[in-house]
Amino acid sequence: MLRAAAGPALLGGLGALAGCAPDLPPRLTIAAGDDRGIYIAFARLLAERVADRTGVEVEVLRTEGSVDNVRRVRSGEADLGLTLADALGDPVPAEVRAVARVYENYLQLLVRAGDPVRTLADLRGRTVSLGARGSGAAVTGAALLRAAGLREGPGADAVRVTHAGLAAALGSLRAEEVDAVLWSGGIPTPAVSALDREVPLRMLDLARYVDPLAASGFPYAPRRVPPVGYAPPGADARTVGVPNLLLARAALPDRVVGAVVEVLVRRAAVLLPDYVRGLQYLTPATMIQTSPVPLHPGAVDSYRALHG
Repeated sequence: MLRAAAGPALLGGLGALAGCAPDLPPRLTIAAGDDRGIYIAFARLLAERVADRTGVEVEVLRTEGSVDNVRRVRSGEADLGLTLADALGDPVPAEVRAVARVYENYLQLLVRAGDPVRTLADLRGRTVSLGARGSGAAVTGAALLRAAGLREGPGADAVRVTHAGLAAALGSLRAEEVDAVLWSGGIPTPAVSALDREVPLRMLDLARYVDPLAASGFPYAPRRVPPVGYAPPGADARTVGVPNLLLARAALPDRVVGAVVEVLVRRAAVLLPDYVRGLQYLTPATMIQTSPVPLHPGAVDSYRALHG
């Protein structure tokens, strides 16, 4: 009886959000990411649906990525933010709570197809761009080098690391100023596909590094690479999947977070761009798997009302 009563009560409360009660913010902000990445595409689709559902204006912020997003949510500069699970730091900041695990990014370590680099170890003595400072790729990229036993720095036995956003990094790869670019996002990423048509690219198979990465305690997983133009050769090519979390300010009203959860659950099919093939879509069973971040109380109430 309690479960049956909870659903209508919650949904009725969410429907009343359009009246913008005094305890609701006049505007919500979502910290997203690079203009060419999946974060900002997902955030824009989510913002549109949340605004329709609540009557609250929703603004999407361009950012450097995961680390920057966590900082903005912690400081109150953003109400919601997307982050790779391994970019949160330890311990998890008390100012943030999870709304959902929304999908997985795929690590894409890209080289020019004609270059001799075949494995991560081949990057010794070479230069790699590990994403913009403040991005999740920069965090995961550093962990990936450590998992492969590679040292950052100058010299023939080390990897020279640079940091840049996706557009600048791909420009450097085209100009042969770097030997590899690490990108964390959906497959295919349009900007990567565009360069691949101009300068053929190849992803490196990273599956062997999943276990060393997972030893850190984060839920990395091996993922099969979809058949896109720049995929590694071979039908069984794999890379590393890194969970993405949607965070909220801990102080964000429960009703607002509940409304976001309802949108995620009910509108999952329209919250990812059509071109993306390499992502796991939203399902309630995976959405609640937000470890190490506890769910926001408003998210807990919403999941219970919607799914028991």
